[in-house]
Amino acid sequence: MTERRRQKNLNSKSEQTHNRRLEDKVVQIIEKYADDNIVTFDSRLKGELGFDSLTMMELMVELESTFSISIADVIGTAKTVRDIVVLIESGGTAKDGLSYNIEDYPLPKTENDIKKLKRFMRLSRIFWRFNISGLEHIPTIGSYILCPNHQSHYDGLWVWTSIGDKHVDISRICCLAKQEHLDSKRSRSGLVMLGGIPVDRRGNTIPAMKRALECIQDGYTMLVHPEGTRTLDGKIHEFKGGAAKLAVDAGVPLIPVRIEGAWDIYPPHRKAPRIISRRGRYPLYISFGKPIVPHDRTVEELTTILQNEVERLGEAV
Repeated sequence: MTERRRQKNLNSKSEQTHNRRLEDKVVQIIEKYADDNIVTFDSRLKGELGFDSLTMMELMVELESTFSISIADVIGTAKTVRDIVVLIESGGTAKDGLSYNIEDYPLPKTENDIKKLKRFMRLSRIFWRFNISGLEHIPTIGSYILCPNHQSHYDGLWVWTSIGDKHVDISRICCLAKQEHLDSKRSRSGLVMLGGIPVDRRGNTIPAMKRALECIQDGYTMLVHPEGTRTLDGKIHEFKGGAAKLAVDAGVPLIPVRIEGAWDIYPPHRKAPRIISRRGRYPLYISFGKPIVPHDRTVEELTTILQNEVERLGEAV
């Protein structure tokens, strides 16, 4: 055997050993999140193993730390355990298919954007009758995450209207918003005013969650609707764990917020909000609860506490 062939065989064996170690390490990490399910290379992450968006985010963080690699933008393409291994072996170079750079969001607000937001806040006070309670619970220093139930397109705008620009720097507010808001000029304008971070709700949500965490850590005030989408029947539906996960990772409090009346003003089937009725201005009830601090609570515990508190706030309306 020639020296060149011997060296080639040694290199091949070394590479095989490295690959086996990498594969074994990936499986070991995934097993920690698999709730005693048997993990194989063909195991489907969201099917057989039951991984949701939060689990995928936690997995991504550990994989990035273990292998010193960035895969946040591409982990959403992985369907099986084998796909995860391939992403790591390829250095995370697969494309996620997004037509925008998530790092650009929230887009900088111009002076005109801030003027438009303040104008909307003033007009809202004229068009609708605000009944606000619990503003004393809004922290005066530090970041926090506002968590209102979701009844209408204007919920976020009305929450900021309730708080007012004297109590929060509206140039440093942001929220998670569905990616479809990028599709029209009108909705894009609202996205900029509210500091929207687009979420690919049908694909990879991890880049948006990671960007949201960075913004909170950078001092932004965040608004997240824990239901994930607007109610279609006016009732509060099950909260998802995204807001709680952000609070745990950033070490900031959750502020429960209850909105009532928005469903009557701007339900999903209407193209524009109602402004006045025979009885006068439509009322809006917006209540802020006491901050919920993560402490050593799990995401599941925090989410349950948050939903219970938002539902309780409605009892006084």
